[in-house]
Amino acid sequence: MNKTNINYPHPVLSSANEDYIQSSFDISLVDEPSIEENNVVINVAYSLLCDGLQYLIASGDAQVVIYMNSTVAEYRQMKAFDSDKTEMNIKINRNDINKSLQLKGYIIAANSIKSFSLPEHNKAFFGTVPFSLRKGDIMGLATHSFNIPLESYDPLADRPSIFSIRKQTQHPKEEVSSDFSGQKITIWLNEETHNKYRTLYAAPDTRGVLSAFFAAPVLVDTLYFMKNMTEEEKIEYESKKWYQVINHRLQELKLDISSDVSMTKIANLILPRIFSSSVEALTQLCEALLKGGEKDEN
Repeated sequence: MNKTNINYPHPVLSSANEDYIQSSFDISLVDEPSIEENNVVINVAYSLLCDGLQYLIASGDAQVVIYMNSTVAEYRQMKAFDSDKTEMNIKINRNDINKSLQLKGYIIAANSIKSFSLPEHNKAFFGTVPFSLRKGDIMGLATHSFNIPLESYDPLADRPSIFSIRKQTQHPKEEVSSDFSGQKITIWLNEETHNKYRTLYAAPDTRGVLSAFFAAPVLVDTLYFMKNMTEEEKIEYESKKWYQVINHRLQELKLDISSDVSMTKIANLILPRIFSSSVEALTQLCEALLKGGEKDEN
């Protein structure tokens, strides 16, 4: 990918310029990154409003890619979306990226293009002159990028993440629900709530609060579900990763949920100080916002 020259001679789709008319390109995180065994798992998606570039992607002359780098670990890698998909699952060895990873989205030329001229190009800037692109030249820059700290991934610290937050569209009035049928506990949010969640998640300082906000009550719900399981249900669910992680943690702490009344207390032991730590994180976030407001007034 040729990214050394920021003053591109050809039109580049970006929110920072007016090279394209009524077009946009951006990337987003489908849900919060997680850790599976020793891998960081990131589900990323892109949105593109531009028929001309979409045609080039479908024909194989352009690609949407995610450029990942960790300056701490000197890690750099690029992953391309399949031409017919707008979501991608990325797995990276945790040791390769150390404590943080930055994600940026690009549209690049997959082949040399001798006559690059699209209907969406701003004719006031470029007229009708076609441009010649080399393979790897940048054609689009995503509006947002993401700097992901490893510390924000896992509600169970060094244990495998057992939660996955996803969007459901079948029941729009159902704001949140939980599903125990998979290897992870899926927290389903309706489209409106999920969109707000993704917007808030874009700010790194909010991620700890958001994870606790959903994980804590769902864990309580899960513990009650486990407490009332029949022997047949225990056999059915003991192969699930979420069940194994929670059950192992209960055994480590020598906790018996069958005899304890308060699952909230148990949840706070399994996720150490999840309630108080989320309040502390929210307090720090509010203080930072207030300090920012005070600076603006001076």
